[in-house]
Amino acid sequence: MEDAKKVALGWIEENAYRVAAAAAIPIPIPGSHTILCTAIEAYMIYNIASIYGVTLTIAEAIAMIPTLGGAVVAGKTASSVVGEAATYLPFAGWLLKGVVGGATAYGIGRASVTYFSVKYPNKEAAEFSQESIKDFVYKVFEQYGIKL
Repeated sequence: MEDAKKVALGWIEENAYRVAAAAAIPIPIPGSHTILCTAIEAYMIYNIASIYGVTLTIAEAIAMIPTLGGAVVAGKTASSVVGEAATYLPFAGWLLKGVVGGATAYGIGRASVTYFSVKYPNKEAAEFSQESIKDFVYKVFEQYGIKL
């Protein structure tokens, strides 16, 4: 078995790229960038918890995002503000959204790995069944009352 921290750190990079790509999509609907990126960040936390053998609900994974520390909250706020404002700047704005979104997701992922590593030191990675990101994102949108 592999160390849970090592496996979880690998999971962060993959999901930071997903958030960066999602953030860079030029969606002209206000708030859509924030909800989509939050869904992918929650997916990352949900799976990091699973690596440590912890089962979270979708609501718990979403709730962990702002509780991971002041720097992460500031980054998430900046990501949301930049993300929504940059929508109106063709190409450069979309690229900026991707960079800020990916960096924020990376910070959230690192904070969540630190949280679980402190709570469960020297833990071996648990076997887990990864839920489809598409299904997870749909469930998060439903948490916000949006049916897709």
